[in-house]
Amino acid sequence: MAHLAFEEGLFVNCVFADDKIFKAAVDNLNAAKGVVLDLRSNGGGKINLSTLLTKYVTRRPFRVADSSYAKAKTLGPYTKYIKGKFINNIGLFFLTKKRKDGLYHFGLWERKMYQPKERNHFGGDLYVLINGSTFSASTLFCNDIKGQPGVTLLGEQAGGGWHGNDGIMIPDITLPNTHLRVRLPLFRLVQYNHVPKNGLGVMPDIYIGTNYEALVKGFDKKMQVVMEIIKNKQAMGNTQ
Repeated sequence: MAHLAFEEGLFVNCVFADDKIFKAAVDNLNAAKGVVLDLRSNGGGKINLSTLLTKYVTRRPFRVADSSYAKAKTLGPYTKYIKGKFINNIGLFFLTKKRKDGLYHFGLWERKMYQPKERNHFGGDLYVLINGSTFSASTLFCNDIKGQPGVTLLGEQAGGGWHGNDGIMIPDITLPNTHLRVRLPLFRLVQYNHVPKNGLGVMPDIYIGTNYEALVKGFDKKMQVVMEIIKNKQAMGNTQ
C-alpha cells in the first residue's frame, strides 16, 4: 500500500517533502495494488499539480472546468495594494478573452482535454479520504475521479464546493486602512460535469463520521476503517 497526501500544491506525507521525492513515489505507483490518498485538512494548492495527480490515476480523459473567468482584465486602481501586481496584471491581460457574457474567460481550463498518463499510471484500487477541511484544488481532483471504476471516496463531505470554487490566481492583497493581508482569488471556476449549485461539497461514497473514542484515545478511525475495507477485499479475493 502507498499513502500519499496532496497539500498546499505539493504531494507529501511526512517524507514526501519535495517534487523529487514525490516523483520517486509516483514511479512506483503502478506497481501497487492499492493506494490510500489522504486529502483531509487539505487547503488545496496549485491547480496544475492537482491536474497532474488526476492524470496519474484517472481512468478516462477529463477536463478541469466548464467555465473559468474573471470579472476584469486588469487589477485596475487596486493594483498598488496587491502582491505580485505586475505578474497578475500580465496574466489577466494575456491569458483571458472577453466573451459575450461580458466576462474574461481563461479558455485553457475550459477547452483542454487531459489524457491519463501512459507512464507510471495507476489503475488499481484508489481510496481517497476527505473531510470538511478538504478545499479548492483537492475538490477539483475529487470531482474528476468520483464515480470512476476502482475509485472510492471515504470520510465526510468536503468543505470545498462541488459546483465550483474561486482560485487559479490568488495573490495577497494588503488592505489600505487596516493593513490586514488577505488572499484575493481572481477567477471563478465552475467544475466540469459539475452538480447543481446547491451549497454542497463533494460527497463521499462511504461515510465515515467523527468518532469520539478515536479523538480521546488519539487514533485515526477513518484510516482504520479504510484499512479494514482493504483487508476484507483482499481476503475475499484470496478465497475465490
